[in-house]
Amino acid sequence: MWYMPYMRVRSAVQVYAYFAVGISLVAIALRYWPGALHLEGQDQRLHSFHVDVLALIAGSAALVGGLATVLGLNLASENDGHLEIAWTKPVSREGYALGVFAVDIAAMVVCLFITVVCVAIVLDVYTGSQAVTFGPNPELLRVLAFCGAPLCVYGWIAALSASIKHNRGAVAGLFWPLMFVVALLHVVPIPVVHNVAAVLNLFNPIEIYSSSDSGPQPSPWSYAWGWALAVIMLTAAVLQWRRLQL
Repeated sequence: MWYMPYMRVRSAVQVYAYFAVGISLVAIALRYWPGALHLEGQDQRLHSFHVDVLALIAGSAALVGGLATVLGLNLASENDGHLEIAWTKPVSREGYALGVFAVDIAAMVVCLFITVVCVAIVLDVYTGSQAVTFGPNPELLRVLAFCGAPLCVYGWIAALSASIKHNRGAVAGLFWPLMFVVALLHVVPIPVVHNVAAVLNLFNPIEIYSSSDSGPQPSPWSYAWGWALAVIMLTAAVLQWRRLQL
């Protein structure tokens, strides 16, 4: 029933895996290049990375910036040429959209795991020892909360593109420049602009998952709002798509 979404996601995961493995192999090759950086014995702070923190870094660098943006267009891709086929399947429109979301989110989880493994191997090679540690981590809840970042971006892209039948790629192309511009509005020395920026940035994934004024990391409430915003955006995407006319 969700064969076409699965095929699209499988291709995306394969490309992502090739990309991640390729970068890892290049990084390992550079490690053994004459004069390359060698961390062992230089900085003890770089010798230990908890796997939870590694997951946070991998998720922010790889999934948020690329894969979540691309996969967010998958619901809109159903609109281009075969929407009538999607709607004749033995499932409600809402059920089909939720199925697409489930396949995409599962793909992001798989790619997160691939990224964590690749980064762990590279770190071990550069430090000359086991750099990634396992076990209980008091920051586990915060790391899990941060995993809402790619989901928030995915929800935004899905909501913005769900009713588009053509040129859906423009949504992904304009999303990040627009969000960066909104995030930078606070530097404009105009009170009105500051007030507008404060409101707009409540919905900006960059601001939600970046450092806060009170510390180096956002508060748990900020993370919770990021998850809630993702749910709101995915709901908006489903409502748009179910009302779309052929």
